[in-house]
Amino acid sequence: MKKFFLGALALMFLTVISCKQASEKTEETAEEVEEVAEKVAEKAEEVAKKVEEVAENGIPNFSDSAVQEYVNAYEEYLTEYEKIVESKDMTAFAGLSTKGQELATKAQEISGKLTGEDAQKWTEYMTEKSKKIQELTAKMTQQ
Repeated sequence: MKKFFLGALALMFLTVISCKQASEKTEETAEEVEEVAEKVAEKAEEVAKKVEEVAENGIPNFSDSAVQEYVNAYEEYLTEYEKIVESKDMTAFAGLSTKGQELATKAQEISGKLTGEDAQKWTEYMTEKSKKIQELTAKMTQQ
């Protein structure tokens, strides 16, 4: 009988220990899930901020300062281009070609340095801006 009670007591002890270990593992897993959820929420917030920035001004932010400087200069060029189209000033339009050539040369230099996310943003940005230039040029030649 003594052996039976000792065996039952040992079995209960092992059950309590394994339940405690399972409970600790569950807590650890819950903490890990919470950490991952927080990281996902942070990344989602970062993406939302980037999307908002692009939506506000149409100008993406690049990690490389040279690329960002180029994009800012290109935006100035587009603003000037648009003003010239609106004013129908063909002389100013002809003068803008030098600036366009300089930007094209610089674009070739910069595009070779792009990697990862910046390359994708660059492609999307330049595609969108090329469409705008085509529209403005068509508008200028129709006049």
